[in-house]
Amino acid sequence: MINYLKYMVSVPRKFIITWIVAPAIYFLILPLAFANEGFEDLVIDQQREAFRGMSENEGLMNFMGISDWDNVFTLEGMITTYFFNLFVPLLVAIATIVLLNRMSAKAEEDGTFEFVAALPMTRSTIYLTHSIVATLFGLFIAMSWFHIMYIPMATMELSQTLDYGPMMQAGFQAALGGVTYGALGFAMAAYTGKSSNGWAFGIGLLAIEWISNMLSGTNDVFQWIDENISSFGAYGDPYNDGLNSGDVTLVTAKILIFLVIGFIGFRNRSLNLR
Repeated sequence: MINYLKYMVSVPRKFIITWIVAPAIYFLILPLAFANEGFEDLVIDQQREAFRGMSENEGLMNFMGISDWDNVFTLEGMITTYFFNLFVPLLVAIATIVLLNRMSAKAEEDGTFEFVAALPMTRSTIYLTHSIVATLFGLFIAMSWFHIMYIPMATMELSQTLDYGPMMQAGFQAALGGVTYGALGFAMAAYTGKSSNGWAFGIGLLAIEWISNMLSGTNDVFQWIDENISSFGAYGDPYNDGLNSGDVTLVTAKILIFLVIGFIGFRNRSLNLR
């Protein structure tokens, strides 16, 4: 299993590097914006005032998940609310589904999975290896983004900054939420042998839980989903409040349940071999 795990990590090196570097460059924009007063005034302050009228629309504020309009336009608000609670789970889910589909369900569809099936390994070993990659890959690329993003905060004089420890806690919670959707996508692709099912279930659950989070204040059903089973709802405010053991347990349990379901299907179905 160790050799196969090394193979799983070494073969898609360019893919992994791309998924670390490209989003990290995008994430660097925010802290760098607070290094230049003129740019900060143009992009941050003027935008806050230009759209302040939106803050008077309670329904729109609930839909956007905003409780404090002014905090949205601080470095803390932008990073911990929008980047961590929306973009990070989405990007982690997409990257995980793409990588694992390429190595499993998509490989079955293309006829290249025969190489893996011919190895002296049980299906359980193959699936366990894929599960480890599905979990650790998402966490690894996300934590890489956060450390790259933190470089300007640690080395430059910014008008606003974030504390390292709380920022990493918030980032970890966000990344773990993204792994939820990536794990479901991988599991359903493995269960059925169809990569399209991975996308449908993984991104489908992400969309349902995100909408429930945005509309939790308008509907009892959305509120129940957000408070009890949603990874977005479990995010909370880890930057200020720290990691909540109940929230981490909920998200971790979802990941394990999804992976077990995928294992049952992968172990019992016929592989699509040519």
